[in-house]
Amino acid sequence: MNLVNHYPSGLTRMIGTLAVWLVCVLFAAGSTSAQNSGTVNGVVLDEAEHLPMPGVTVAVMKGGKIVTGTSTNLDGEFSLSVPSGAKLRFSYIGYASQEVAPVFGKSMEVVMKEESEMMEEVVVNGYFTRKRNTYTGAAKSISGDELLSVSPTNILQAISTLDAGLNITQNNSMGSNPNNIPDLVIRSTTSLATNNEVGLNSPLIVIDGVESTLQALYDMNIQDIERVDILKDASATALYGENAANGVIIIERKRVTQAPVRVRYTFTPQMSFADLSSYDLCNAGQKLELERIAGLYDATDGSLDQSYFDKLAIISGGRDIDWISKPVRNSFSHTHSLSVSGRGSSLDYNITADYQSINGVMKDDGRNRYGMNLYLSYRVQDKLIVTLRADHTSLQTNNSKYGSFSDYISANPYDSPYDERGNLLKQLSYSKRNPLYEASLSSFSKTQTRTQNVSLDVRYNFKPNLYVTAQGTYSTSRGTSDVFVSPESNSFASAPLEQKGSYQLGNLGTDNWSGKIVGNWIHNFDKQGTMFTLNLGWEVKRNKTTSSYLTGSGFLSDDMDDLSYATTYSTSQLPYGGEDLSTSIGGFAAANFIWKNRYVVDGSYRLSGSSKFGADKRTAPFWSAGLGYNLHNESFIRDLGFVDLLRLRGSYGYTGSVKFDSYQAISTYFYSVNYLHYAGVGAIPMGMANPDLTWQTTKKFNVGLNSSLFGDRVNINFDYYRETTDDMLIDVSLPPSSGANSVKNNFGKQRSNGIEFSLWGKIIQTRDWSWNLSVNGLHSKTTILNISDALKRKNENNSQVNDEVAPRLQFREGESPTAIYAVRSAGIDPASGKEIFIKKDGSYTYEYDTADQVACGDTNPTIQGTFSSLLTWKNLSMNLNFSYRFGGDMYNSTRMAKVENVDPRQNVDIRAFTERWKKPGDRVPYLAISQNGGSTFNYTDRFIEKDNELWLSSITLQYNVPQNWISPLGLQRLYVSAGAEDLFRLTSAKYERGTNYPFSRSVNLSLSVTF
Repeated sequence: MNLVNHYPSGLTRMIGTLAVWLVCVLFAAGSTSAQNSGTVNGVVLDEAEHLPMPGVTVAVMKGGKIVTGTSTNLDGEFSLSVPSGAKLRFSYIGYASQEVAPVFGKSMEVVMKEESEMMEEVVVNGYFTRKRNTYTGAAKSISGDELLSVSPTNILQAISTLDAGLNITQNNSMGSNPNNIPDLVIRSTTSLATNNEVGLNSPLIVIDGVESTLQALYDMNIQDIERVDILKDASATALYGENAANGVIIIERKRVTQAPVRVRYTFTPQMSFADLSSYDLCNAGQKLELERIAGLYDATDGSLDQSYFDKLAIISGGRDIDWISKPVRNSFSHTHSLSVSGRGSSLDYNITADYQSINGVMKDDGRNRYGMNLYLSYRVQDKLIVTLRADHTSLQTNNSKYGSFSDYISANPYDSPYDERGNLLKQLSYSKRNPLYEASLSSFSKTQTRTQNVSLDVRYNFKPNLYVTAQGTYSTSRGTSDVFVSPESNSFASAPLEQKGSYQLGNLGTDNWSGKIVGNWIHNFDKQGTMFTLNLGWEVKRNKTTSSYLTGSGFLSDDMDDLSYATTYSTSQLPYGGEDLSTSIGGFAAANFIWKNRYVVDGSYRLSGSSKFGADKRTAPFWSAGLGYNLHNESFIRDLGFVDLLRLRGSYGYTGSVKFDSYQAISTYFYSVNYLHYAGVGAIPMGMANPDLTWQTTKKFNVGLNSSLFGDRVNINFDYYRETTDDMLIDVSLPPSSGANSVKNNFGKQRSNGIEFSLWGKIIQTRDWSWNLSVNGLHSKTTILNISDALKRKNENNSQVNDEVAPRLQFREGESPTAIYAVRSAGIDPASGKEIFIKKDGSYTYEYDTADQVACGDTNPTIQGTFSSLLTWKNLSMNLNFSYRFGGDMYNSTRMAKVENVDPRQNVDIRAFTERWKKPGDRVPYLAISQNGGSTFNYTDRFIEKDNELWLSSITLQYNVPQNWISPLGLQRLYVSAGAEDLFRLTSAKYERGTNYPFSRSVNLSLSVTF
C-alpha cells in the first residue's frame, strides 16, 4: 500500500518546502558560525529621524581594548576588518554608546539612541553632572519645553512659577517696567541690604558653565534654553564656595541633536495693556469738593472765592481729564529666533540669531536686543572633543519721556494740559509741573550696551570612565548711558543761564576672564549599582569693571540735545569715575559613593582665595557632606507594589558670599581739586583698611524626600532647610578723627528656616487625554540674631524719618529683616478726633513718639507658591498657572497718603471722602481732612494689612500640528500657541499697584517651524 497517496498533494508540497527551508537555514547558520572574522560593512541611523549619521566612531573592541576603528562617512556608512572574537562599539556625543556583535557577509544596520540619561535622571551643577539616584542635594530641574508652556516671553516668571523656592521680589514702584530687572531670591535672604543694595541676595547665574549676570538671563532667548537647574542647599552648591550662599541657577543652551541640517524659526508677538483697575481716583467735581472741605478756599476776606468759582465753572462745562490714560499705551512687542544646526564629518554646529523688541505700557519706552550665538563641537579623534561657544549681544534701552506715572496719578482732573490756544502749559494748578509738557521736550534717558563672550571647552577621554574637561572664557562689555534734561524743563525754571539743562554721559566697561579644569573618574564595582565617583578641579577668575561720568550744563536751547552744546561742566557734579578689580582662585574635590544603588555618601571640599578680603584672611574653606537612601530599591518597599521611587537625602555644609565692593578691606582715598595746595592735589579717606576682614559664611542644613507612586501617577517632594549666616558684613562706626564714617566688619548673624514642597498628580491618562495637576509652596522665616552698633544707630535714624509715605526698613535683633515697624494705635478718639497711640509700656497717649515703634507686621508671607493644571487632548494642550501668596503683611501707603493723610492740592483716592472724622461722637477709621496734609506722616499699625493674593499668572494654549500633515511640506515640526499673563488678581488689600510705573496684562502668540 502506498501510504503517501492517502495525504493531500498540497500538504506534501508544504512539508517538502519546510524541509528545504530548514536545510538552508542550518547550512547558513553553519556557514556563519564558521565565518568569525573578516570585513564588516554597515550603516548607522539615528532613532528619531531614521537618517544616516556621519561621524559616528566605530571601534573594534577585544579584551576590553580598542584594536582598531573608523568613523562613518557622510552617508552614515562604515567598513572595517574585524578579527575573531571581537565586538563593535558605536559612540557619538549625545547618544548612548552600544556594543554589538559583528555580522559578516551582509550589511549591518545600527540604530543609535539618544543618551538614556534623560534630563530628569541627572543634575547639572556647572562643573559636572550627577545621576539623580546618587544625588544628595536639593535641586530643581526644568526643561526648556516646560518653560515655554508657562511663558514664551518671560524667563524669570516661568522659572518662579515652576519652582516655589525661587521668588521674584515684589517691586510696586517699578510695576512692569521692561527696563527694570527684577531681583531674585532662592528660599531666603542671607545678607542684610542695609543701604538698599540691589542684587545682594540674588543667586549666582551660570550659563553653559560660565558665571554670568542676572541681566544676561533676563535678556536671554528662551527658545535657546535646553534646561535649567536650580541648586539650593550646600550639597548642591558648595563647589561654588564664596558664591554659593544665595543658591545657583544653571542654564544649558540647546545643542545639536540630529545629523541633517535643521532650520528653526520662531516668531512670538505680544500685546500688553496697562492695568489701571487698582486706581480709584476722584473725578473733577469730587476733587474740588475735597479741596473745599480741606479749607483751601477759606479766607476771611473772601479773596479765594473767585478761584473756587472759576474751577467750578470749568467743571460745570464738562471738563474732567483722565490723566492716568495720558502716558500709557497698548504696546506691541515681538521676538524672532532663527537657528541652523546639523552635524557632519565629526563637527556639530548650531548658529542662532535672535531679535527682541520689548515695549512697555508707558509711551516711548522700550528694550531692543540683537543677539548672535555660535556653537561648534569638533571630535578631533575618538578621545578628544573641542567645543567653541561665542556670542555677541547688542542692547538698547529707552526710558519713557513721560516721566513718573505718579505725576499723572496726582494731577487734578479739572486741570487741562493745554491753554486756550492749544499749547501745552508749563504748570498746572498749585504750581504743579505739567508732565505732558515735560514729555514734549527733547529730554531723553537711554543706554546702549555691547557684550561679547567666548568660551572654549576641551574634553579628553583617557578611558570611558576617566576623562578631563577644561574651559577658558573671556567676556567683555562696553556700555554708554545718556541722560539729557532740556533747559526748558521746569527743573531749571529758577536756575541761571549757565546752569540750565544737563547732559550726563556715562561709560561702563567690564573685562572678565576665567579658566578651570576638572578631572572625572567613575568606577563601577559590580553590576548591582555600587559605584564611586571622584571629581578634582581648579579654577581662576579675574573681574574688572571701570566707569566714568561727565555732566555738562548751560544748554541754550531745547534743540541742542548733544553734550557738545554744553557751555560748562555742572558745578554740582564734577567728572568722576572708578575701577573695581578683583581676582579669585580655588581648588576643589568632590566624591560620591553609592552601594548597590541604595546607600549614598556624598562630599565636597573647596579652598578659595579672594582679593576682596583682608591680608590675613585671604583664603577660606567651604565644604559639604550628604547622605542618601534609595528606599525604592529595598525589597520590602518594592513588595508594596505602588512605590516607584522613594528617596531620602540630607546635607550640611558651609557656603559663602562676596557680593560687596572689592576694596572693603584696604584703605581708599578720594582725590579732588577742592583739596589743592602747594604740594599738589589732596585726598580724604573713603574707607579704612581692615586686614582682619574675613569671609561671610552661611551654614546650610537640608533634609528632603522625593517620591513617585502608582506608576508615576503621583509625585511628592518635600524639603526642610535651615540656614545660618555668620560673620555677616555690616558697617561699623568710626570716630570722626579717622576721616571715614564707617568700615565693613564681620559683625552680624541671622538664621532662616523653611519648608518647601511640591505635589504632582496625573489625574487622567488615556490614549487621547491626559490631565495633570500640581501644587508647590514655600514657607520661610528669617530672624536677625546679631547686628552692629552702627546699624542700631542707623535704625534710630530711619525711625525718625517722617516725610516718606511708608516707614523705612529697620534691622533689629530678634526680628525679621522684612518686619514693618510702626506705633500701635487704638484708633480715632470719637470725642476729639485725634489718634490714640499705644506706647511700649501699654499706656495710651495723643503724642506720637518714634521710640514707641515696634514690629507690627512682616512683608514675608507665611506661604507662597503656585498650582497648575495641564490638560492635553491629542496634539492640543492647555496650561493654567495660578500663583498665591498668603499670610504676609503690607503697609498700605495708598490708604495712608491717598485716603487719610492726603495732600488736598493733588488728586487722591475716592475713599478720602468716606468714614472721616467730622464732629465729636463720630466713630470712624480716618482722621479729619487737613489742608496741610501729605507733608509728614505718623506710621501706625492702622495701615498694616494682610497681603493675601491669588492671581492667574499665565495661561497657554498650544497645538502641535500632526507629523503626517507637515511632512509633505518638508517640515519636521510645527506648533502654534497663544497665551496670556496676569489676567486677573484677587487681593485682600485695596491699594494702587504700580506707583512710578503701572503694571500690565499681556497676550502673546507663538509660531515655531522646523525645516
